[in-house]
Amino acid sequence: MTVAERGRWRGQTRAERVRARRARVVRVVEPAPREKKVRPKRSPRPRRRYDLALPVETGAEVRLPGLPVVRPGMRLLTAALLAVAAWLLQSALTADSFRVGEASVQGAELLTSGQVRSIAGVDGMSVFLVDPQAVEATLLKQPEVESANVRVRWPSRVEISLQERRPVVEWNEGSLTWWLSSDGVAFLKRGERDGLVRLTSSEPLLSISDDPLAPAAEPEVLEAAVVLSTQLPEAQMLHIDRQHGFWMEDGTGCSAYFGFGGDMVKKARLYHFIRQYLEQQGIEPAIVSVEDVSAPYYTVQR
Repeated sequence: MTVAERGRWRGQTRAERVRARRARVVRVVEPAPREKKVRPKRSPRPRRRYDLALPVETGAEVRLPGLPVVRPGMRLLTAALLAVAAWLLQSALTADSFRVGEASVQGAELLTSGQVRSIAGVDGMSVFLVDPQAVEATLLKQPEVESANVRVRWPSRVEISLQERRPVVEWNEGSLTWWLSSDGVAFLKRGERDGLVRLTSSEPLLSISDDPLAPAAEPEVLEAAVVLSTQLPEAQMLHIDRQHGFWMEDGTGCSAYFGFGGDMVKKARLYHFIRQYLEQQGIEPAIVSVEDVSAPYYTVQR
């Protein structure tokens, strides 16, 4: 103990000095260790217990093994419903009662009913797989079909209603004969049909392309052919070429030229007037041209 300490503690009791020393001691307090929480063990699923009572005379009891309690959740229920739906769908798709036997066809004249069913391709299909819009689009790709309506009837019927293009001109061009509707769409001749204007050309004039719905001839040309044929009942067939347009032979060795455009009614009347005048004069013409109504001409046979 130093002299300074002795002087400071002088006059203090022993107890006071002990308390002063203890106050100067720095105590290090360590944190108490954490106690590990022990999770309680999950109790096993309750088991059902079945006690079988025996007659009193036996004086014994038999205990059967316990069965676990099954609690189905939403997942199990969803899986069961999905399995049932898949089974029902598979059964519906393969059931003969839902298969289209033979589609009914209405409005087909140029095409046969068998051809329409072959193009539609719905015979033998499940009625659930038939797409009416897709079938209509397939039918409308045919140049003979102007409009189509497909309906699915329960349980296994398909009804197809068509409106076909009406041919107005029969155009013979080399080895092929085409039928043309008023809008210029061409399709191959199918059988015989009355009331058509018959045209023939020795050179290819029709614009036949890969698109079957693209016009093969201008509607104005077809309309002129129809009007001219009406005004010339004596013409069994009209010819057409690039040089003279429409022309015909009247059976007397005379060729009449009418051109492509213009008023075909006026041209036909002018032709009849010239022919009548030449007959009165005893002239047998070789050519009568009314291609230009303002400058008609004729040539005489030699």
